[in-house]
Amino acid sequence: MTGKTAGVLVVFLMSVLFVLANASAAAEGQKIRIGISSKSLGFLPTIVAEKKGFYKKYDLESEHIHISLAIAMNALGTGDLDYAVTLAQGVSAAIQGVPVKLVMMTQDKLTFFLLVRPEIKNVTDLKGKIIAISYPGSSTHLVATMMLRKFGLQEDKDFKMLPSGDEQGRLAALEAKRVDASIVSPPTDYFGEKMGFKILLRASDQIKIPQNAVIVRDKKIQESRDQLKRMMKGTIEALQYIQTNKHEVTDIAAKWVGRDRESVSREINGYWSAYSSDGTMSDEVLRETINIGLQRAKLEKNIPISQVADTTILNEVKREMGIR
Repeated sequence: MTGKTAGVLVVFLMSVLFVLANASAAAEGQKIRIGISSKSLGFLPTIVAEKKGFYKKYDLESEHIHISLAIAMNALGTGDLDYAVTLAQGVSAAIQGVPVKLVMMTQDKLTFFLLVRPEIKNVTDLKGKIIAISYPGSSTHLVATMMLRKFGLQEDKDFKMLPSGDEQGRLAALEAKRVDASIVSPPTDYFGEKMGFKILLRASDQIKIPQNAVIVRDKKIQESRDQLKRMMKGTIEALQYIQTNKHEVTDIAAKWVGRDRESVSREINGYWSAYSSDGTMSDEVLRETINIGLQRAKLEKNIPISQVADTTILNEVKREMGIR
């Protein structure tokens, strides 16, 4: 073999390796990390998008990270997370000037309940009592505060909050009499009622705001808009799939949470009507969400919707997907 021939062969082999490396990278897809706080069915839409291959369809390789959603806002800034699924924490951060935005809804309606001890007959009986929430600043904290405020009860003045962790922790606190009421979601309401507790209030009857949205850093919108749009398209396809494939979605949910199908089927019945169908964010809902965030933060100022949410990307995505 001549030197010239050997040189040509080397160049050829390097070209083949380069093509194969790029093909492999393309097959793997662009990696994205999505922050959720627990294995709650409120976070099921992005899980379905991952398990059913909707993200992969858009060349994305997703990984879900379990993280406190308050910490998730910082993780978005450091780049440790690409996306977070929450609402209260995102709105709270945005109105305080943190450069994050809601870009689409995944859960339009609240699924929380106020579960109380049998001796609590009405809302006024909660004066001087203790209510279990997951942690300060969480959605459970928001829901408890807003529901009871509608009945003239103020946190600290009329009742106290006790951070009690996840659903099991909050139910255990109620059973152990460490608290008099607890904010829970399906199926804890079912198990709680079997234990002798009762539902006093339903959040969906009292507060007309969503429960979960996709949150991103402003930098993601500015520098990775294409990736963001692909992520949103995969999520919307999952939301549409959830609406029409309840049996298979229940199977996915049961496997994900690691519980028997019967109990998960009972739980998910409380979520079907709560999931968004296409991510829509109306100005009316966003304004109410911001107002509630301002009340929680005890701030009196005018916050434009554009500081908290970017609706232009969703409009682009829906137009490209043929959704009106």
